[in-house]
Amino acid sequence: MIIPFRKVELSSREAIDALLKDNDTPICDYCFANIFAWQPVYYIEWANVCGVLVVRFRLDDGGWGYMPVGKGDISVVVEALKQDAAERNIRFRLVSFDSRYAGLFGPDYAVCDNLDYRDYIYSVEELCELRGRKFQPKRNHINRFESNYNYTFNLLGPSDFDDCVALESLWQARKCATMGVTCSGEGGEQCAIRRIFANYESLDMLGGVLRVEGKVVAFVVGSRLTSDTFCVHFEKADIDYEGVFPMINRLFALELAKKGYSYVNREEDMGLDGLRRAKQSYHPVRLEPKLGIALLAEREKQCRMLWHDVFGDDVEFIDSFLVEYYRPENMLVIERDGRVISMLYIVEMQTDYGPTGYLYAIATCPEWRKHGLASELINRALKISRERGFAAVMLIPSGDDVKRFYQNFGFEDVGYKLDFSEGFDFGTGDSALDLAMVKVLK
Repeated sequence: MIIPFRKVELSSREAIDALLKDNDTPICDYCFANIFAWQPVYYIEWANVCGVLVVRFRLDDGGWGYMPVGKGDISVVVEALKQDAAERNIRFRLVSFDSRYAGLFGPDYAVCDNLDYRDYIYSVEELCELRGRKFQPKRNHINRFESNYNYTFNLLGPSDFDDCVALESLWQARKCATMGVTCSGEGGEQCAIRRIFANYESLDMLGGVLRVEGKVVAFVVGSRLTSDTFCVHFEKADIDYEGVFPMINRLFALELAKKGYSYVNREEDMGLDGLRRAKQSYHPVRLEPKLGIALLAEREKQCRMLWHDVFGDDVEFIDSFLVEYYRPENMLVIERDGRVISMLYIVEMQTDYGPTGYLYAIATCPEWRKHGLASELINRALKISRERGFAAVMLIPSGDDVKRFYQNFGFEDVGYKLDFSEGFDFGTGDSALDLAMVKVLK
């Protein structure tokens, strides 16, 4: 039976909050404000399944993810969601799943605890007091801010919203400039912030705004997550003002302490090096795991086994790929008697050449090597890449001895540097060796 999901609207809050009221897992996604704020961006829907809140939303790769939250019989809910996915003909995936229930999933599933998506949990008391040597840099930044600027800090209110939106736009423009891209239109984060501001009181939000000479230089906004944990959803600042982030962080922590909160969840770092360093510099008391889980088809289980046997990678690494990055249409395989004996995966990426297909995890069972199977898959991948309009195809040779083999397909040994420092490491494991051969298609 297909579950009747409904769009998350403000009128949904009472019913959703009733399902969330006993939640004691401090995962940032488990609160109505976050679900509501991002609804238009990820087409978020919700349903009550056996007394458990289930949130369903569009993933960045175009698939759908389910997020069950609650204290009901999760095993029963998971079975109902599997049936729903099957009847909708979509891949079954759970997102931001409570790690306490990891034992429900056996070898038919890929289970991923991606460090990029663990939530950072901090002690409010530590953020208020900033005691000890580990917080000395933060105290120094705050002292300089207090010495250099005539500032005020107030709780966020409607009169601040326009100035905060302007600051967020400035922050986005600088981010785009750093990345060398052009900002066009309102992004997902801007949409979510505006949605929160438009419904600020109805959502029971709490925020703070920092001004220098009357100008907004930073703001922060969030909501209650559990009885002792507050969740910061957005924090933006003008980095032209030295120490602005440590300053608003501490001032807002003092407000949270007044409200009786012991912890603050400042959400994940998404694998971004700069954001990770910033979050780690405040010394979290722990990182809250959020599991990603995918039901594997028989072919996918066989690919996992072949990958492990050929490359020796551990199952955790392979599962992280299968959960976070795998798309069935990009895995090319050759089978004999129902068994996968050779495989190749096409990673779609942008490079200096334009849209590019990167050939990854090229593997063949030892007893089937020298039968032309890898050649067959590479030729199929090149054909697909042309059909998709890719400008180039790349691969990283495992050693000098195989370069001549790839040159037979028109790949040139140009040593193109691929950067896998953020996100999944599709390279060799040694960034110095991540030099690709290139075949230009147009």
